[in-house]
Amino acid sequence: MNLVFDTSALSRIIDRNLELIKAAARPEFTELVLPLATDAELRYGFKYGNQEAKNLEKYENITRDYGLRLSCPNQETALHYADLAAYCRRKGLSLSDNDLWIAATCVQTAGKLLTLDKDFAQLPQLRLA
Repeated sequence: MNLVFDTSALSRIIDRNLELIKAAARPEFTELVLPLATDAELRYGFKYGNQEAKNLEKYENITRDYGLRLSCPNQETALHYADLAAYCRRKGLSLSDNDLWIAATCVQTAGKLLTLDKDFAQLPQLRLA
């Protein structure tokens, strides 16, 4: 099974949160997936933080050590995005565009989402780790 990372969870792993590191290392997860939106949000945060080089080095070490596979959106991802965005609109839910792309990646890869963001729990289409 795939484990998909959102920005909140991966940033805590970069900071060496042991609980999340253990969750990501569970044997049920055969592939660790990094949505492009998660990558972009982290890089944006590093760019405007005061330790960009240090954070980038830690991030690159984590992606290498964990074997994270970068998942770039394609047309199938866009179809899942559209379904999720329409569901949110019908239900009056407000998720950011990046969160919707992350959720769409999770649905597309049939994975579980590792997140600290409670907004994702509003989406019954997602399985949370």
